[in-house]
Amino acid sequence: MHEQYQNILLSTLNSFGNYTSKDLKLLSEVLIDIEFDKNEIILKKGTVCSEVYFIIEGAAYQYEIDENLDQKIIDLYSNKQWCFNVKSFASKQPSESSIITFKKTIAYKLSIDTIHELIAKSPSFLQLGKILDIANKRVQYFDKNYTPDEKYKYLLKEDPDFILKFPQKIIASYLKITPETLSRVRNRITK
Repeated sequence: MHEQYQNILLSTLNSFGNYTSKDLKLLSEVLIDIEFDKNEIILKKGTVCSEVYFIIEGAAYQYEIDENLDQKIIDLYSNKQWCFNVKSFASKQPSESSIITFKKTIAYKLSIDTIHELIAKSPSFLQLGKILDIANKRVQYFDKNYTPDEKYKYLLKEDPDFILKFPQKIIASYLKITPETLSRVRNRITK
């Protein structure tokens, strides 16, 4: 594990849990470094999500194809974020969506089996369950009845990196608004 990448992961983990140096050593021994090219599939619709990825550098998005054969963005992922399909991972059921990289991405991979092994060695790793809560919170926010302005402001506050990494069409789909509405919202907010 590259030391600079390890420090990014450890900083993120310590933001929502308490891990000893022994815990972090156990984790560093089982993490798998992985690189994805642009447009590489991380999770294909119909397969069970049995791995989580911590993105060190890059970007990815989760999507479904709607009845008009358009991509409907479910979630976006960028640096220092966990990337996985929450519903499939928790239920062990086939995923109803796919995850694909938007640009070249460097990540760490942990399988569900590895997570269980870590928990057996140290109960501290039960705190990894909080990544499910974080991912759920973000996805559910945009399913609520917030105005387009409120959604965009939330995105600016919580994930400003998305604005720089993803095109307007993907951001608009993620916010569940049209690209035209997003353009008007941006104009209002930046004035």
